[in-house]
Amino acid sequence: MKSLIAILLVTILSAVAAQGFRQQSVGVRGRLLCGSEPTRNTTIKLWDKNTLGRDTQLASVRPNPDGSFEITGGTGGLFALDVHIKFYTDCGRSSWLPCQRKIDLKIPGNYVTRTSNVQQFFDVGSLNLQLKFKDEDTSCFN
Repeated sequence: MKSLIAILLVTILSAVAAQGFRQQSVGVRGRLLCGSEPTRNTTIKLWDKNTLGRDTQLASVRPNPDGSFEITGGTGGLFALDVHIKFYTDCGRSSWLPCQRKIDLKIPGNYVTRTSNVQQFFDVGSLNLQLKFKDEDTSCFN
């Protein structure tokens, strides 16, 4: 009887653990401008900010010539993703600075789905990177 209960318990715990590590995905789209022109020399990355350990890069793209972009990424995990989109750009940067501006924006959690396919894209619209963002930083290694 005890071995039957142990087998049942292990089976239930395995199913719960497997369900917990399901794939999660997120997608973001929009258009990036530098003033009235499409942005140039910009890299877009999706990151999962981890409470413990290093952040995980989910995806990286460059905008199309018209400034439009679409980026998707995901990973399996027990905890919900804390997704941030980061823009590494020369737009609005002083010409004497050697590093790029790094703009970090949090994606609302309701756009993260527990599937391998993006269910709903977060649309940032047309974003002018000449704006100065709160807590923006610089990055020399992208």
